[in-house]
Amino acid sequence: MRHLDTTGRDDRGSILMIALLVLLALTGIGLVAMQNASNDLNLTGNSRVAQVARNIATSGAEGTMAFAGMNPSGFIQFVAGRFVAAGQATPSVPYAVIKMEDLSGTFYDTTTANGLGSFGREGANMSTATWESRVPVALTSHRAPGFQVGEFCFRRYISETDGYYRNDVNTNATAQTVERNAQARSMTAMFVGPVACP
Repeated sequence: MRHLDTTGRDDRGSILMIALLVLLALTGIGLVAMQNASNDLNLTGNSRVAQVARNIATSGAEGTMAFAGMNPSGFIQFVAGRFVAAGQATPSVPYAVIKMEDLSGTFYDTTTANGLGSFGREGANMSTATWESRVPVALTSHRAPGFQVGEFCFRRYISETDGYYRNDVNTNATAQTVERNAQARSMTAMFVGPVACP
């Protein structure tokens, strides 16, 4: 009688199944890692766009303060001539709007050659980088930082500056453009003057 050894063939089939399962598991791990990397890239890009919007809002607030500081009486007159309703039938809070274009048409360098502009290489993909400040009615204050109480009077403004950084909605259905839109707000208290005390 002869004894046939069949254990080698059975082992080969089991090893093949184990190898396929390991390969399937490694493929799944690779797909999860690729998805995590893609999510991380998107989060990083969104965070960068949000930070740029915050920087635009901050620079808009500083631009509004510089506008007020260069010519206080001219700023007071400019703001007084710009009051609009707050978007209501009976406005409860009138405010003046100061737009980026009021200060300069070239507030930012939008040159994209070699990434040397204000927004680097990404600026070529973004179509809107602007800000606007809303300045409500001023209060006359006898207190301003750095001045003795009662010696001078100042107009106190609370400026809300919104910064926008976005690419406009893609109207071409075939293009695959990622829309990155961000808006940020900066609030500033400004003492403008001195002005005549009441």
